[in-house]
Amino acid sequence: MKFDRFRFIYPPRQENAIPTDDIETYDNDTMVAQPKLNGSNCTIYTNGIDVHVMNRHNQRLTNFQITKEEIIKDLYKSNGNWQVINAEYLNKSKKDEKNQTFNHKLIIFDILTFNSDYLVGKTFGERITLLDELYGKVECEKEYLYKISDNIYRVKSYEGSFKSLYERLTPIDMIEGLVMK
Repeated sequence: MKFDRFRFIYPPRQENAIPTDDIETYDNDTMVAQPKLNGSNCTIYTNGIDVHVMNRHNQRLTNFQITKEEIIKDLYKSNGNWQVINAEYLNKSKKDEKNQTFNHKLIIFDILTFNSDYLVGKTFGERITLLDELYGKVECEKEYLYKISDNIYRVKSYEGSFKSLYERLTPIDMIEGLVMK
């Protein structure tokens, strides 16, 4: 199915919270975990010319401070076709592991369309591999993020040791927990 013009896609959302004591149950070589950052969920739609940044309720995300030029230069990879990214926009003045505010940053965690193709039917692992191919794995000062630009990052995905990952990352103010898919 083709995504050939801008139209809103409701982003996938985690549905069930699990007790912390049950995390190890899901650490079974079938799941991937990503840190859940505390911001505003958004989708970025661009064809390399137009940019639409929407919240999860089909409204424009307000107070979004990353420029259209930076999105097109550093995020867009679809050669004239539409690309839709699912991300968390950090806009709540939360602190990082050094107790410094890490604000007005875009953290990518999924891709919904690429080259105007819906990625429905692709596994989460296949979409993560596509993100790896598009943006690489550029390490940065934050162990749980890859850096794309000064304002755009990508969350890392983990394939095991979920309990220790949770215990290590959740004391950080800007991390709410783990999302396992």
